[in-house]
Amino acid sequence: MNNISDYDLFSYDYSQYWQKRRYEHLSETHLLNRIFRKKNGNWFLDVGGSYGRLTPTYYNHYQNPIILDYSAKTLRNNYEVLVNKYPGINLIAANAYKMPFKNNTFDGGLMVRVLHHIENPKEYFKELKRVFKNNGKYVQEFANKIHIKARIKAVIKRDKEFFNTNPYKQPTLTASEGTKNNIEGIFFNYHPQHIKNLLINEKFLIEKKYGCSYFRSPFFKKIFNDDTLLFFEKIMQRLFSFSNFPPSIFYDTMIKKSEKVKIVGTTLEDILACPKCKGNIKIKDNLARCNKCNLDFKKEHNVWDFRIE
Repeated sequence: MNNISDYDLFSYDYSQYWQKRRYEHLSETHLLNRIFRKKNGNWFLDVGGSYGRLTPTYYNHYQNPIILDYSAKTLRNNYEVLVNKYPGINLIAANAYKMPFKNNTFDGGLMVRVLHHIENPKEYFKELKRVFKNNGKYVQEFANKIHIKARIKAVIKRDKEFFNTNPYKQPTLTASEGTKNNIEGIFFNYHPQHIKNLLINEKFLIEKKYGCSYFRSPFFKKIFNDDTLLFFEKIMQRLFSFSNFPPSIFYDTMIKKSEKVKIVGTTLEDILACPKCKGNIKIKDNLARCNKCNLDFKKEHNVWDFRIE
């Protein structure tokens, strides 16, 4: 069984994390606006989308967006704001390893600032492949193990193991992001080649690689304001996306599958499947029941809860 980063255990408010990270937020939204400007489709999946920070980058390009997150509390706390800003958006609490969707559903999707909480990306990408259509577009961000600052530290310490492609598990005993003191969290930095290989193995073609947050450093933030950093960030994103210098890497991918895809419906019931047995789901009021295993799932405070271990 895969361990899961459960923010609900700690009543962690992820939006607080971003209050002092305007530069990083603008760097990511600028890049995603570039990536999504020529994409469009029906169903879109924002995996780990939390309070909808990145929703403006894709909302106008896809007809039926879904934010999926394991934190039901976060989704419920932000429901009113999200539906007022983005009418028609669906909020679903679910396990990213066991998603409650039928095969070949999604035309587009993304995961940003979440893969470091996924200790088994191979299994996640396998599940992602299942729910995506042929030619579906998917954007994967991950924390870069071999960014320039980490490289310098490794050279100084003569750490020969640093440059292999194995994931690096960051110590999180004193971290605040979804953990508490004396409780070990899940936080991995990944080698770009490792993630690339895993994606390719599941038939995701890497169409473009991008770097992001080149100046994510207290040193630069003390010298320059956010707008100045963003000015130089845009230049770096254009000129050095081929490199592994920045702490954050984005892969813009397209999946190639051989399955023949039936027409996907326009209602949530049309695309839902039991996360346990993949049976069809029937919805009545605030209850969703699997026709195959009779497992029930509830909608509470406007958020569907399909979480299973």
